[in-house]
Amino acid sequence: NMSKYAFPAIFRWDEEEQVYDVTFPDIENCFTAGENQPEALENAADALALILCDMEDEHAVIPLPAPLDTLSAGEKGFVSLVAADTDAYREIIERENNPIKYARKQAGLNIKMLAELLGAPYRTVQEWNAGRRLPPPWVQRLIVEKIEANA
Repeated sequence: NMSKYAFPAIFRWDEEEQVYDVTFPDIENCFTAGENQPEALENAADALALILCDMEDEHAVIPLPAPLDTLSAGEKGFVSLVAADTDAYREIIERENNPIKYARKQAGLNIKMLAELLGAPYRTVQEWNAGRRLPPPWVQRLIVEKIEANA
């Protein structure tokens, strides 16, 4: 299971919209845009990682990247390799979606240990961990701080 990829992207300047349109010739339905080169590159990396995670999850065949020198972007555009690390991307998504679970795992605590640390019911912590019920964001931040302080 590969987690690091690099695919060529074509960045074409759209005069009318004043953005770079980004497409990946090797990957269907993978496109994005950006108002300038750095933003377009950042959005391209995000779009690529997201679609590759989906492809991995569905056990889809991930194609080989086309050689850069076979691609052209036209005037005002450019072709660039875009890197994606699906493991790192999944970690970022997990941290954003469930900061308590992420902090718990980083600290090496199991659910029972976290419940004891917080003086919280095991069932409640289990629900948070599964992402079924999460406390408000400000409470999540306090819990994450407490976990990190005790790590």
